[in-house]
Amino acid sequence: MTLRLDCLGSGHAFSHGAYWSGYLLGGRVLLDAPPQTLAHLYRLGEQTLADLDLVVLSHVHSDHVFGLDLLLLDLEEGRARDLRGGRPLAIAAPPGGYERLRQIVGTSDRLPPREDASRIVWLEDPAPSSFEWAGIEVERVEMEHAPTLTAHGYRAHLEGRTVAYTGDTRDCPAVDALAEGADLLIVECGDGSTPGAPPAIHFTWSDILALRRRLPRTPEVLVTHYDHLDVPLEVRGIEGLTLAEDFATYEV
Repeated sequence: MTLRLDCLGSGHAFSHGAYWSGYLLGGRVLLDAPPQTLAHLYRLGEQTLADLDLVVLSHVHSDHVFGLDLLLLDLEEGRARDLRGGRPLAIAAPPGGYERLRQIVGTSDRLPPREDASRIVWLEDPAPSSFEWAGIEVERVEMEHAPTLTAHGYRAHLEGRTVAYTGDTRDCPAVDALAEGADLLIVECGDGSTPGAPPAIHFTWSDILALRRRLPRTPEVLVTHYDHLDVPLEVRGIEGLTLAEDFATYEV
């Protein structure tokens, strides 16, 4: 039995024509919530909103969380409210996630108080930690991204498969910890380093190649959050390494 992964977007913060990076795993787990999230979930069909159980947020930068505002609006006032029949949605985030979303949403009650679990259940804990929601087992790992920002990677276990998701990070030992025993590793390539610049806060293409060489054949590596206008030829056609594309569907 395979697990379906839908790419809602594969680009980095500056987009350059691709949608911002985000994924729907097994029809039930949203990996980050980029700005186009609601429209692209409906593109997959109305049942998608009914089946959604969990959102995991890697960190609170706008290209990863701005889609939550309209998603919450639809859960409160739109078609998704009736489709779900009152079933709550869980949101996992690093500490500070709720406060960031409150800044985005403002005073609207589409974001209920944190302690009100009737519509939204907040799973906002530090890493390393783990939790279970609706039969989905999730592990959190702290990543290395911006110096003043907490960022998490996740390992999700469902339907007999394990999918690891880095969110935004530089190359660091936490990436290898996420990848160990996974069937698929979704890794970013923001490629933010230039000669003489401060330490990178994203994977570079050379980091991606080094990662593929040092990992065992499994997991497969799916590269996301990258600049589609600047992909070096040497990363194409490598066994076990795929460049994500908007609206593509993958089998794990």
